[in-house]
Order: sequence, then structure tokens, then C-alpha cells
Amino acid sequence: MNLKLDAVDVLFMHYITDRTTGEAHKYDFWQFQYDRQPADLVRRLLDAGVIYEDDSLPETLRKLRAFELKYILKNSGLKVSGNKPDLIKRILQHAAEIDFTDVPLKNVYKLSEDWFDFYNQTRFLNYFHFNGSFDLNEIYEFYLANDDLDNHQIAIGYLEEKVHDHIDDENKYTVVKSYFLLANYARVEMEDLSLSIYYLNHFTMLVVLQAAHHFDVDSVRAYFDLDGYTKDRYRAFMKSEEMSPDELSRFLMDSTKALPYSSEELTSASDFIVKLINEKA
Repeated sequence: MNLKLDAVDVLFMHYITDRTTGEAHKYDFWQFQYDRQPADLVRRLLDAGVIYEDDSLPETLRKLRAFELKYILKNSGLKVSGNKPDLIKRILQHAAEIDFTDVPLKNVYKLSEDWFDFYNQTRFLNYFHFNGSFDLNEIYEFYLANDDLDNHQIAIGYLEEKVHDHIDDENKYTVVKSYFLLANYARVEMEDLSLSIYYLNHFTMLVVLQAAHHFDVDSVRAYFDLDGYTKDRYRAFMKSEEMSPDELSRFLMDSTKALPYSSEELTSASDFIVKLINEKA
């Protein structure tokens, strides 16, 4: 590794792998969101040996659309039936007989073998780019300080550190946001539904507890509601676990008892959440 990569370099590495130069310039968010030019990012990765250009037929043909593949076959007097993999396979089988002079083949950027492990370790950056509002450079610095952890451990560890650092803040927005991302990350990226519900419990309880803290309880009970997505997740969870409303209320309290609120506040919040989940279910 002869070039130190920054967070945007690494994010772009994930984006450009298996794409062409044209695809690199397809979106303008690299300039508007990160103040970087795709051409410069490509050059940095090429110079570092992170990626290379592959001009082999199997790779370049994959970037053509089905009608372009059929055009190649038709001009060569070959069958044009089948799906895209069938078309590519047929072209490769008859490659020696086909004139590719006028075919718009484009080189594909491929990840160098030495960077496979690094690529897998840093996939969490994609999640934060698309779903988080935390600073990408800060997240990457956390990775550099903990590069012995795997991809999921980095994402979870960073967000849990945010929770730890801000749980005693008067305004718990950062903690609420962290638990929301933790719940979604566990569900979508890890496919760990139990862990996702654990974090969702903290997110939901904190939202209600903070609302009650900043407004009078009667107003919260009269006007506050949970979003439909959260309600549906809990309803599906109760059904899968064959859990009664009372059991869900106890489950909410037990899993969030470390939150900095009294047992009375936790009980009131959990009962209120269960009431919202089960009304008009």
C-alpha cells in the first residue's frame, strides 16, 4: 500500500469496483457532497494499486445491454435468443469468429487481490454514506484505530461509542440517531433480527422518554404517536415470538433498564409504547 487513502477514497473504491469510467462520472454527488472529482479519485486508486483496468471480454461484455449483445450475435449470424448470461456465453463461445472492431467495449475497474480484505473490512462506509448523518472521516478514523475489528464490529462499535459518549447529554438526539442506525444496520446488513429489536427498543423508548421529558406527560399521551414502520416491526415481532402485550412491555423495560431513567419512567414509557403498537393493529 504505497498511498494513504482517506475516507472518500475508500468509499469511491467500493463504488468504482466492477464499474467503468463512464459509470464513475454518472453521478455528481462526489463533487457536491465530498468536493472531489471522480477522475482524480480513479487516478489515486490506480496509482495506489488498489484497482486496475480489466479489458477482458467476460468483463467488458457484462457492461453491454441485452440489445447490444443481440446486435453482436445477429451481425455474426448467431442465435439471439436467451437472457443476458446466455447471450454473453454464446458470444464468448464464438469470440474467434466475431469482429469486435465497432463494438463499444469499455474497460472495467477491478479490485486488486491484495486489497480484498481491506475492501471487506470497510464495507460499513457504504451504509453510513447512504443512511447516516455522521462525518465519514470520523468513522474512518475510528476504523483506522480499530482495524483489528471486522466490518460489522466497526459499524456497531462506532455507533455504540456515540451512545456511550452522549447518553448523559440533556439533548439525546445523537443517541436516538445512533440507536436508529444500529437497529437498521443489525436488520439490513447483519440480518440479525434479535439484535435489531434490541436496538429498536432503545430507540423507541428514548423517543418516548425524551418527549415526556420535554413536554408534559398528558400532552405526550394525547398527541404523540409512533411511525407506522416501527409499529409494524413490533407487531411482526410479537407475532413471531407469540408475545402478549404485557410480555412486550416487560421485554421493553428489561432490555432498556440501563437507560438513565427511573423504573417508574421506564414502566410508563413501555406501557405507552405497547398501547400505541396495539391500537388499530
